[in-house]
Amino acid sequence: MKISVVIPAYNAAQTVGRAIDSVLAQTRPADEVFVIDDGSSDGTAEVIRSYGDKVTLIQQQNAGVSVARNAGIEAATGDWIAFLDSDDEWLPEKLQCQTEHLQRNPDLAWTYANLYKKEGQDECVEAHTSPRTAKLLAGGEIFDDYLEAFVNQAFAWTGTVMVRRDIFDTVGDFKPGMKRAQDTDVWFRIAYQFPKVGYISTPLAIYHMDTPGSSIKINDQVDVAVTLIERHLELSKQANRQDAFRPCATAKLQQYIRQYLSESRRCDAMQLMGRFKDLLPARFLREMYFRICLPGIGPMIADFYLGRKRKQ
Repeated sequence: MKISVVIPAYNAAQTVGRAIDSVLAQTRPADEVFVIDDGSSDGTAEVIRSYGDKVTLIQQQNAGVSVARNAGIEAATGDWIAFLDSDDEWLPEKLQCQTEHLQRNPDLAWTYANLYKKEGQDECVEAHTSPRTAKLLAGGEIFDDYLEAFVNQAFAWTGTVMVRRDIFDTVGDFKPGMKRAQDTDVWFRIAYQFPKVGYISTPLAIYHMDTPGSSIKINDQVDVAVTLIERHLELSKQANRQDAFRPCATAKLQQYIRQYLSESRRCDAMQLMGRFKDLLPARFLREMYFRICLPGIGPMIADFYLGRKRKQ
C-alpha cells in the first residue's frame, strides 16, 4: 500500500504545524504528504515550508476546501488517500491500524474510524458511543451499508477516512462551491456505489471543535442544509438508492432543526419543517411545533414528557 495524505489549509498558521506533526509521528509513516495552502494571508505557507522535503506544499488562490482537497488528490501518487484538516490531528497509530485493517479486508474501497472530540481545554470525548453502532458491527469491523451506519450515528469524519484513489474516478471529487458538508456529500456519493465500508471502533484522531472561523460555524445558513438534502434526494434516486438515503435525510434534518432551535432560529427551523414535511416523523413535527409555538413553557413540558416516555 502507498498512502498519500492530503491536508487543506487556509489561514492555519496557528494549527497546521500540529496537524503535520501528527502525520509525521505515525508509527506507519505516510508515503507522501501534501499540504495545500488555499490562498492564506497569514504565515501558513511559511510554517509548511519549515518542514522541508518532509511535506509537499501546493499553493493556490483561495478557492475553498473542496478545490484544495481536489488539488491534493490530483497530485497524489498513492493508491490510498487519507485526509486530515489543518486544525485537527491524528493519534500515532492511526495509519498503522488502518493499514492492518485494510490488509485483513482487501475487498474494501474505503474505511474510517472512531475519534475524539475536544473543545478548548476540556477532556477528549469519544464520538461514537451509540449501542446501535456496536449492534450493526456485530463484533466485526465492517458496516454492510454506510447509509445505515450514518442513521445509527456512526458518521464518517474526514480526519479518519481513507479512500482507494480510483474511487474518485468513479464518483467524482469534492464539489467546488459547497459552503459546508463537502465531505458528507462525497461520503454519500461513495456509499451509493460502494456501500460496504470498514470501521475501526478505537478512536484514531482528535477533532478540535474550538477553531475560530471553521466552515461548520460560519456557513450554517438554512439554504446550505436545503441544498444538501435536495441534492442527495436526486442523486440517491439516480443511483436507485433513494430508499436507503431517506432515513439519512430524516436524521440530518432533525439534527439541523434541533440545532436551529437551540440557537433560537425558529424561522429557519420552520422553513426546514415545512419544506421537508414528508421526510419528518409526525411525532417529531408535533414536538418541534410545540417548542416553537410556546417558546417559554413549551420546551420544559416537552422535555418532561420525553423524559417520562424514555423511562417507560
